Amino acid sequence: MVRAKALQVQETIPKWRIKCDYVETCNCDFGCPCNFSGTPTYGSCRGLIFYRITSGVFGETGLDGLSVVYAASWPKAIHKGDGTAQIYVGKEANRKQRDAITKIFYGKAKGSGPFAVFAGTLKYVLEPQFVNIKYRVNGKKTWFEVPGVLKAQLEPFKHPVTGKEAETEVHVPKGFIWKVAKACKTKVMHIVSPNLSFDDSGQNAFFCDTLTFKGP
Repeated sequence: MVRAKALQVQETIPKWRIKCDYVETCNCDFGCPCNFSGTPTYGSCRGLIFYRITSGVFGETGLDGLSVVYAASWPKAIHKGDGTAQIYVGKEANRKQRDAITKIFYGKAKGSGPFAVFAGTLKYVLEPQFVNIKYRVNGKKTWFEVPGVLKAQLEPFKHPVTGKEAETEVHVPKGFIWKVAKACKTKVMHIVSPNLSFDDSGQNAFFCDTLTFKGP
């Protein structure tokens, strides 16, 4: 008697692309040594990362105008693993958009950027939350929040004598997320949730506009 072998059907990943404004906030000192040595300032890594998708597509599903916050924490350097991550997606996203965003941001759709890379460092991947995300994109004065859960507000560096706003950039030519970012700091940066809670206000932040990620 011949036994039929079960065939595992793998879901085809469609071509996708997102163009976005990008805000990165973390618990490191200004400049974030993770970009240079892979070792966070205080041994662990915590971050709130905001994406405003100005244009995007996942197969035939449009993603224009959606906003996403990626909240994550690692007990050591990111590459050493054991991380926890959760995404917050604007509640206006429809069913197909929610599915597309979840696959992209949790690394299931592969491709460029941090998504698939970070996925390999996570121990806990929490259910996505579809919520009200408020924000104002204004360069180094950008802010975003999920009311009652998390908030981040950027502010520029200023000259200690003149008070003039500093123009500071960090260049990482081989960076896999960004290659040039405007360096700034957080006036506010905190999250309170059942699985992720931290307050790292006053620490490192970066702002980038028109970043593009694509896959698979």
